[in-house]
Amino acid sequence: MLENIRFLAGYRRDWLFDADLVGTLRAVNLDGMSLGDAFRLLPECPRPLVKSAVPHLLWSGHVTTALDRPLSAGHVLRRAA
Repeated sequence: MLENIRFLAGYRRDWLFDADLVGTLRAVNLDGMSLGDAFRLLPECPRPLVKSAVPHLLWSGHVTTALDRPLSAGHVLRRAA
């Protein structure tokens, strides 16, 4: 779990992420979507930007997932309470 938290901490700085992209991802219902599917969600956007914005949403608490095993594309995202 600690390893996942350390990894996600790299995505904590809001100013590093495109606000429009983050806003678009926040507007999408990610609940029940796998991490891998979320990475492919916006094909019109550069994939590296999307792949960094999704962990930012995890860090910021917009979505959650189980952190008790190493993060992978199969992790399921849940809407934060």
